[in-house]
Amino acid sequence: MDFREYLKRKCREQNISLHRLAVRCDLNQIYFYQAVNKNKENPPPWVLRRAAPHLGVTYVELLIAAGHLSEDDLREYNAQAGPPSKEREREREKVSV
Repeated sequence: MDFREYLKRKCREQNISLHRLAVRCDLNQIYFYQAVNKNKENPPPWVLRRAAPHLGVTYVELLIAAGHLSEDDLREYNAQAGPPSKEREREREKVSV
């Protein structure tokens, strides 16, 4: 399934039109329509970040669906990051306070 069909399916699941999605994302409707229906490339990541919460999916899921990120990229990133260290956990706690 290509990204445009994926996006339309997610809109149907959330019972919203592409127009309504554009409004909720605070995007120009003409730009959004062209990004989804006219462009040969999928919408850029910043558009996907705005759309994800309105489609009931994560930003990462949309990045993968749009081809900006692959499952292999995620596996590689997670392998490099490794399990959280105690030091990183303490840093996160400091930031969240």
